Amino acid sequence: MIQPSVVKRLLVIVPLILLVPRLGAQHGAENGEWRYYGGDSGTTKYSPLDQINASNVKNLEIKWQWRAENFGKLPDHNWEVTPLMVGGVLYFTAGTRRDAVAVDAATGETLWMYRLDEGARGNLVARTNNRGLAYWTDGKGDARILLISPGYQLIELDAKTGRPVQSFGTNGIIDLTQGLDRAEVKPGVIGASSPPIVVSETVVVGAAELAGRGCAEFCVNG
Repeated sequence: MIQPSVVKRLLVIVPLILLVPRLGAQHGAENGEWRYYGGDSGTTKYSPLDQINASNVKNLEIKWQWRAENFGKLPDHNWEVTPLMVGGVLYFTAGTRRDAVAVDAATGETLWMYRLDEGARGNLVARTNNRGLAYWTDGKGDARILLISPGYQLIELDAKTGRPVQSFGTNGIIDLTQGLDRAEVKPGVIGASSPPIVVSETVVVGAAELAGRGCAEFCVNG
């Protein structure tokens, strides 16, 4: 578990950095997998796969469809998610509540989904876009999914079950507004739509203000 004093010390910079002592070395994408939001740890957004090319792309057919219309109170009309693919499973966020979902890549079957009920905190948010999740594994069978909620909380889930990892933060959740270098963070002022990235033993978390609000106003009056 991350100690509160450690979280407070590390949350004063942007991008925000949380020290997670038990995370081990990352492994790059293998066998056509897409383990990072940007493809690999260098965010190259490139895949060397060449089975689909200019000569056969016209022959592609729809194998299955997965719909996100019923995730959230209203459909997400600006769905910008990039799914991760690890071990034949797709991991992504869906809906205006930014639910985490695991789907069988071969069949489209939903394997699990996770939703955090943030109450009023989740109704007034700085960034509503869904762009995805982060993945971590120790290479020995233990795998985790990391999600930044609309209300700006970091959640760690078991990649196999979708359940929060109780040893992470407080029952699997870290409030990213705690420990910031300002007296109060008003709801809906700071958040993140992009996923975190795990670098060795560190979870790097970005931050974004409410769109259209100037940094000077936030820093002085926020």
